[in-house]
Amino acid sequence: MSLKNNKPGKHQAVIRDKTNQLKKVIGRIKTAAPSSLKGKKNGSCLRVSLQDILDAETKGRWWMVGASWTGKQHNSQQDDSLEAESDEDCQDSDGNEPEKEDKLIALASSQRMNTDNRRAIFCIIMGSTDYDDAFEKLVRAGMLKPKVERDVIRVLVHCCGEEKAFNPFYGYLAMRVCEYQRKSNFTLTLTFWDTFKQMDTFPVRKVANLAKLLALLVGGRDGQYLNIGVLKRINFSPSDIQENIAIFLTIFMTTLFESSDEDRIKSVFTYDTAAATAPKKKKKPYDFFDSEDEEDDEVKGKGKASQKDDLGELRESMAVFLLQYLKSSPKNTEGTQFHDNFTAALKICEQTK
Repeated sequence: MSLKNNKPGKHQAVIRDKTNQLKKVIGRIKTAAPSSLKGKKNGSCLRVSLQDILDAETKGRWWMVGASWTGKQHNSQQDDSLEAESDEDCQDSDGNEPEKEDKLIALASSQRMNTDNRRAIFCIIMGSTDYDDAFEKLVRAGMLKPKVERDVIRVLVHCCGEEKAFNPFYGYLAMRVCEYQRKSNFTLTLTFWDTFKQMDTFPVRKVANLAKLLALLVGGRDGQYLNIGVLKRINFSPSDIQENIAIFLTIFMTTLFESSDEDRIKSVFTYDTAAATAPKKKKKPYDFFDSEDEEDDEVKGKGKASQKDDLGELRESMAVFLLQYLKSSPKNTEGTQFHDNFTAALKICEQTK
């Protein structure tokens, strides 16, 4: 605008004309938009995404009138196939679930699970995906309450022994149970004492599985699960020791020496506890799964045990066993972890003589 005579310049008039034209165009668009979008949701204009542009060569340009486009049909076919597969999987899983339960119940009966509790525990353990899943199911089912948890321990040990090869699943599940229910530690001890009495009737496979299970539990945190005192019910006499007991102890010691460091071995073999043993008493023969009343007697007798049990006799017996059975083992070569742990354990056992 000219400041002299208050009149606009020519270039300003041109700019004003172009602005007016643009305003008219925008006004026409605003006027036409409501009629074209009538009956539609706001914002239903074409929304071309970056992926649509990238796939334009293969799927077509759906936003152009008359252009071919196969993306919708392709996606719908793929979705239909995925839905069909998922429906088939669901039908298969739903159909197999009752069959799986029937097989577990039949297997439980064949394994002498003669009560509802034991059958339920067996099905939970054998039907779980991992030890965390099994533990959570046992807690939800109320199977880890006092006294009820005894069946869990006995079924767990029994299943471990029946496996074709040792499965650490049972050891980790036993640890979780012991952490949750502290009374399970003593139940584990009594269960192993029962197995020692029947060891001569077990196949070698079962003996090996139970030896590795015990090694895993004894090698745990500072005797939190089981300690070396659990072996006190074994007769270590070279003239009287049973063949299966010798195999059991050899596998137990070998597994322990190979899976633990030297500090842990020292802690295991120097462990002293009054809870490791209970007064010896003669009992009539009984079935592995029918010893709950006798277990109560063991718990009562535990209170009469001496306040300090140094396990000295046990260590003397283990020293003899180590020298007789493991010193000549091919794994006992200098420089190996087995040799270092064997030497440390033997030294501790011999110091008690």
